[in-house]
Formats: sequence, structure tokens, C-alpha cells
Amino acid sequence: MVQNRRLLAQRSIDLARSRFQKVSIHPQIGWVVAQQQIVAEGWLNPDLPYQNQLADCLKEITFPVNSTLFVSTNPFENSAELHAFADQSGIKEVQIAREFDDFLRSAEWSVNRRVYTFYQKKRPYIVLKWAQTADGLVARSNYDSKWISGVHARKLVHRWRSQEAAIWVGKNTYRYDNPQLNVRDWSGENPLRIVVDPDQTLDKQLNVFDQSQPTLCYTHRPPLSVSNLEFTSLPDTANWPQRIAYVLTDLYRRQAVSVFIEGGSQFLSFLIQQGWWDEARVFSSKTTFGEGITAPTVEEKYLVAEERVSEDQLTTYFRS
Repeated sequence: MVQNRRLLAQRSIDLARSRFQKVSIHPQIGWVVAQQQIVAEGWLNPDLPYQNQLADCLKEITFPVNSTLFVSTNPFENSAELHAFADQSGIKEVQIAREFDDFLRSAEWSVNRRVYTFYQKKRPYIVLKWAQTADGLVARSNYDSKWISGVHARKLVHRWRSQEAAIWVGKNTYRYDNPQLNVRDWSGENPLRIVVDPDQTLDKQLNVFDQSQPTLCYTHRPPLSVSNLEFTSLPDTANWPQRIAYVLTDLYRRQAVSVFIEGGSQFLSFLIQQGWWDEARVFSSKTTFGEGITAPTVEEKYLVAEERVSEDQLTTYFRS
């Protein structure tokens, strides 16, 4: 019976994970009602009141005696409210999956790691991503990096962009690659583009300034903002750790729960050295450049997964 309950608790976590599409300020929650077998199950939209959603899901169901409500994490303010809700719905018992054991706690953390990091560290959850050649380079000497990874990897990156609140690259990436940083190869919402340009040296004809999606530019002397392009003040300091700390704190204030950082190598390496990262996703291809810009490195102790994405190898690292 304990094993069956554990599987049902796991099921509530799996339901929460399966519905993740875009990071929210609130956690993803899955739920299951069972008595030996599953009677009903579903998930809750993190952008709508949890209690109302759960009540609407359960109100038309007559539950067997001794049914249990399994939730991936508590959608109420406290356990007492959750148990009172279950009683009113004719459910005898409640089991919160993340309180079942350490494995399920870790599994539920994985689903909502962005939200937990956001509140605990008071900054966005930071995902680093880059593609590197077989000889460990991210670009040629002239900064050209097209194309290291294959078409399937690039499509997956657009899916990842659609899941995060914001996206950020360094000035050289804007200057030499002129990226759009949108989700044109995927169906979803474009992230908020972040630019840090203290002295406004970037060409305003670059794609990042095209007003096609929300963009936030940090600069020492902000000009007037226009539609989809906000200029905001950056502290007048040449100290890059202070600048980045300021941006992360400001993004926290704006409730940007996560930020996806795609380059360049110097920026990524700096963030790794400073400990400003939570997850890194690295594509390795069979392409070689011979010489060029060296890829960042992450200690092997953080490695959690390796998999194939068509012709590329994807390696994932977690700092937590």
C-alpha cells in the first residue's frame, strides 16, 4: 500500500511537470484523488487562484469512502487549510508529494526550481546555454558562430526561450551575431529581451531594438522609452559584478522569475566564475573550427544528464 501511495504521489508531480509551458511567479501543481485506483486527476494553472480551480474540478465528483487527495505541493497557505478543503470535498486524507520522501521532494523541486530559487535567492533562476565545437570553441576568431549546432538543437532552444521570463546575451553577441532572441521556430510567448549597454555603443538598428517584442535596456543615460522598448538607469559604475548584481535585483523586483542567457563566451564564463548560474545546457557538435574563441567550462561535479539531440550532444548541469 505504501508503494502504491508513493506512485500516486509521483503521479501528481508528473502531472505538474507535463503541463509546464511558461515560468510563473507561482508553482506548477498536479493533483490526484484515489482510493486504491485513481478516481480523478488534473493540474492547476499557476496564473489563476488554486483553490477555486481545485474546487471546480472536484465539485461534480462523488468520491469513494477513504479517498486520498495527492498534491505535488500545497496549493493553500498552510496544511490546515488544505485538510479543511479536503474534508469539505468529502475526501478523508491528504498527501503532499514533496513531503513523502527525499526523492519526491527532489522531483518536485525540479518541476518548480525556478520559483523556489526566485524566492530563496531573491533573483531570477539563471539558465546558461551555449553550443561548442568538437575542439571546444564557441566561435571563430572573427566572432562568427553560425552554425555550430544542428537544426533540431536550434528548434529546442526556441522552445526553451518560450519557457523563460527573460533572455540576455552580452554586447559582443548583439554586435556580431545580431540575434532576434524570439521563438520563431516554436509556438509560444517571446521572452523579455535584456540589454546592458552602459554607454549606448550598440547600433540602434540591431534586431534587439526593433520593438517587435518587450525589451529592457540598462544604460547610464537612458533616453525616452518607446513601445516595447524600455530604457532604464544603470548605476554609474565600471564594476561589472555590481552592474550584473543590480540587473538581477531589478529583474527580481519586476518579477522576472527566470532568465535564459545564451552568450557570449566571456559573459558566460564570468557568470560561472561569480556563481551566478543555476543550470547550464551545452550542445556539443562534431564541427571543428581549428582556432577561435574558447567555450566556457563547468566543473564535472555539476553534471546531471547527457543525451543526443539529433547529431548533437546535449549536456546538462545543475548547480543546486
